[in-house]
Amino acid sequence: INPAGAEVLNAASNVSITALVSVDGVPEPVKSDVDEQLLVYLPFKQPVRLHTVIVGSAEGCPKTLKLFVNRTSMTFDDVDSYPPTQVVELKAGDYADGVATVTLQFVKFQSVNSLTIFVADNLDGSEVTTLSKLQFRGIPIAATDVSAIKKQPGSD
Repeated sequence: INPAGAEVLNAASNVSITALVSVDGVPEPVKSDVDEQLLVYLPFKQPVRLHTVIVGSAEGCPKTLKLFVNRTSMTFDDVDSYPPTQVVELKAGDYADGVATVTLQFVKFQSVNSLTIFVADNLDGSEVTTLSKLQFRGIPIAATDVSAIKKQPGSD
């Protein structure tokens, strides 16, 4: 992830995106400000193939996530204007120890330069949504050298 271009809209404080996406999560979670919605924009340093998103939260856990691939400069008005790449509905049981693992529709996340995550609401129905961790599982496209794949002798 390229932290210099990342941002969170409607956050109550200026928490570091670097801390949010780190292995340990953030000591102080990102909390929504005006209402329960958050809009997180994360550009990657190189195109990646994503298969999993890990969301951490102890209270005000995100419920509805709309994921947008390669949409830059989105605002809250834009989330209804563009079709999401995938919509995820999380339940309380999905948060084992405060962490939910979201399996992505892999074919739709093959060449991701940036990911925008719109958190529409939370499980509590409260005005404050919290995020303590965002992690991603996948591989950089540059790591997949298709030209190195050779036909094996005797496999016709």
